Amino acid sequence: TKTTTKSIAKMTAGVIGAVAAFRQMSQVVSESIKSFRDFEFQMAKTKAVTNASESDFKLLSDSAKDLGRSTFFTAQQVAELQTNYGKLGFTTQEILDAQEATLNLAIATDSDLGRATIVAGAAVKGFGLEVSETKRVVDVMTASFAASPLDIEKFQTSMTKVAPIAASAGISIEATTATMGVLAEAGHEASIAGTALRQIFLKMINPTSELAKEIGFTVNSTDDFLIAIKNLSEAQIDNLRVQEIVDDRQVAVFNTIRKGTPDIIKFTNAFENASGTAQIMADIIGDT
Repeated sequence: TKTTTKSIAKMTAGVIGAVAAFRQMSQVVSESIKSFRDFEFQMAKTKAVTNASESDFKLLSDSAKDLGRSTFFTAQQVAELQTNYGKLGFTTQEILDAQEATLNLAIATDSDLGRATIVAGAAVKGFGLEVSETKRVVDVMTASFAASPLDIEKFQTSMTKVAPIAASAGISIEATTATMGVLAEAGHEASIAGTALRQIFLKMINPTSELAKEIGFTVNSTDDFLIAIKNLSEAQIDNLRVQEIVDDRQVAVFNTIRKGTPDIIKFTNAFENASGTAQIMADIIGDT
């Protein structure tokens, strides 16, 4: 009886172990199938959005798989990046060229990859830049997030309002981001700051505005903008004149820009030399 009991106990333990192993294997297989399914579904979205040819679609699919193996992100997340860039009008080659820089942005700034794609792509389009300059945009974003209270949410909120006007005034993404960084440091809410800065830029390019008259010229480039704010910061302008130069809702932002001119110039220079920042920061974070 004792021998039989021991045998039954061993057999029971074996059965329980086999059941547990089967369940674990079943879970792994199930998760694998789900991963393949989700990836294929996301790639189908990418193909539909980009209208890629079979050869282009294979390039996108293969690159998503490769990046899914070699980075923090899954192949499905990379496929989502491709879909988002496709929605912004990027071609297959432009998507492939922008992928690595965007992955570095998401890693370096601890941002959601999908959102990083949308924000970086919108900045490229908003400033009228070539898609090949996505890396430049990503480096400026990364450097600004490290040097100021700006983050991806504040950057997106403000740039949505100000980027097209900055581009029409010839003011670079570096100078615009530097200004937004100084405003963020002073505690201005991103939406309000972006709207106010947009109106200030509009006045700077309008030769009939009081602001342009105060400056003495219209702003048509980044150099013009930096000279203009330097002159404004050094001028003796009382509160009454400030209210004549800009609208009441822009007074606080205008005064912050005047006071923060040295920092705006400093940040602009730093961001103009920020090439490689996203890669450096991503490598540091990845080396853990």
